[in-house]
Amino acid sequence: MLNLSNLLAVVDFRQSEHYALPRAIELAKLFNCKLTVIANVFESYTELLSLYSAINLEEIKQNAINEAKQQLINLTDPIPHDDIEIDYQVTWNPSLHSGLTEYINQNNFDLVVKTTRKHNVLEKILFTPTDWHLLRDTETNVLFVQTENWKAKSSILGAININDDVKHKKLNEKIIQATSQLATALNCKSNIFNAFPWPAIDLERFNHLFDKQDLFLEIKSKHFELVNNAVDEVGSITGKAIIGEGLEPEDGIPEIAKSTFSQIVVMGTVRRKGIEGMLIGNTAEKILDQINCEVLAIK
Repeated sequence: MLNLSNLLAVVDFRQSEHYALPRAIELAKLFNCKLTVIANVFESYTELLSLYSAINLEEIKQNAINEAKQQLINLTDPIPHDDIEIDYQVTWNPSLHSGLTEYINQNNFDLVVKTTRKHNVLEKILFTPTDWHLLRDTETNVLFVQTENWKAKSSILGAININDDVKHKKLNEKIIQATSQLATALNCKSNIFNAFPWPAIDLERFNHLFDKQDLFLEIKSKHFELVNNAVDEVGSITGKAIIGEGLEPEDGIPEIAKSTFSQIVVMGTVRRKGIEGMLIGNTAEKILDQINCEVLAIK
């Protein structure tokens, strides 16, 4: 169940647009939540001044934090928010993602809302972007926002992975519940999507054992059954179950999101670190740069 009572909106001063802020305020109104708005600051020159005892570094730090907090207030003021409680926090850390993940892991937030940005290939090779750190280094669900306004007559798409693994089953339940809840709150349709690749079969050698068309229809029919069963066990959806036959999730999700006019894709993510995480990543990370709607990553 997507129980929202304590939200965190991240403001990155390096970005020119802060779409996450109005989105977080809107969600706080819909779900009657408390909202914390956070930013990270650090003056790198203070490291060079640390050798000079005559300079009050603590005062410099505090002034920078106070100025950043006032910036957050100025960004929030034009957005109607009289009926919600907002707290403002500023972390001091040389690394944005370190400051954020440390604060998030020390507090009990139900959802982190952050404006995402496109990452070029060189960035992905040299370092892990902040968005990826939020996926990998925290246990909190994250909503990545790309645009200012939600589309009219749109839907919510929940992307699940039909698997016998217990962890995947529990994650699917969370995804379906979150998809249904958001669709109800936003008054739009909810759809559930599952993609599966075709099995690698040498038809030339084994075509005498089965009929190709009947086999593929049977596999697709089985996935429909499993997806509908997963939905029925959790609740209901107002849209439909969609099967991406012969597709990997990172290929199917962006296309289905576009064709269903989805404003949010709800999907599960696994925490994968180290060399494995750098080389493989996970589906949520792979589609962030391919998709033109919001992504809610469920942990």
